[in-house]
Amino acid sequence: MQNKRKAIPFKVKEILRREVGFGCPVKGCGNPYLEYHHFDPLVNVRSHNEPQGMIALCAQHHKKADGGTYTIEQLHEFKSDRTNAKTVKGNLDWLRRDLLAVVGGVFYYETPRIIVIDGCELVSLKRDREGYLRLSINMLSIDAEERLIIKDNSWENIGNPIDLRCPPQGKELEVKYANGDFLYLKFVELNSSEEASKKYNNSMLSNNDSINFPITAVEVNMNIGGTNIQLTPDATTFGSNQIKGGLMSHCGGGILLEGTGVVWAQNPKWELAQRVELVDGTNIVKVNFRK
Repeated sequence: MQNKRKAIPFKVKEILRREVGFGCPVKGCGNPYLEYHHFDPLVNVRSHNEPQGMIALCAQHHKKADGGTYTIEQLHEFKSDRTNAKTVKGNLDWLRRDLLAVVGGVFYYETPRIIVIDGCELVSLKRDREGYLRLSINMLSIDAEERLIIKDNSWENIGNPIDLRCPPQGKELEVKYANGDFLYLKFVELNSSEEASKKYNNSMLSNNDSINFPITAVEVNMNIGGTNIQLTPDATTFGSNQIKGGLMSHCGGGILLEGTGVVWAQNPKWELAQRVELVDGTNIVKVNFRK
C-alpha cells in the first residue's frame, strides 16, 4: 500500500533552489531546471517535506541520486558547499539580462508572457526577486494525456515523451510526444546589436538604441499535434493564416491566440496530483534524457 505525502510547498522549493545557487549543484552541471530529492530520510522510510533532508537537483542527477549514486554525506556536502553555489549562480548571469523572444517570425523584447493560447500561458519567463528569469511551461494538447509542466524552473509534470533533452546549463530544452506535440527552446547570448542583426538577418536589430545589450535571446519552436498551430522562429501558422516579421517591446504578451475553438484535454490527472503525491519508495519522474 502506498503512503501519501503532501506536495512540496513553494517556500520549501524556494529554500532549496537558493541553497544550491539556483542550479544543479553536481560539479559541471548547473542546470537551472530543478527537481527535489528527499534523502535524509528517504521517503520510503518517512514521508516528509523537510528542507534540511532535501536537495534541489536537475532531473538527470535526481534520477542518479534516487538510484543510490550519492551517499547521504555527499548530498549534505552538496547542500553546504557555498563556494560551488556561488559559482553556479555566477554561471547563470545570462538569466539576469534583458530578454528577446524570437518566436513566430516576430521579435518580442522584454515580454515575459511569450506564448498565450486560449488564456493558457504556454511559455513565460518572469523574474524572481533577485532578477533572474524563471521559466514556466504549460504544454497544450488535444489528447487527454500528461504533458510537460515547468513552474518557475521547477519540473512539475512530464508525462511520457518519446524524447526529452535538456543539457547542462539549461540553454536548450526539447520535448516530443508521439502525437506530434513538440516544444524546443534555445537560449542564445548576444553581445551587440550587430551580432543580433547578423544572426537573425534582420536590420531592425541593428543599431537599435531601445534594446540594451548584451541580451539573452530565446528561440521558440512549437507544434501542437492534430491542430494547425505551429510556431517557428520564422513564422506563426494558425489555420490558413501566417504571420512573420516585426519587433515588439514590453508587450502584455507575445503570441496571443484566443478563441481557437480547440478542445484542450491535456493533464487530466494534474489537479489531483497537486493535492497529494503518492510515495512508493521513489519520488522522481522517470525520463531518459539524451546528451
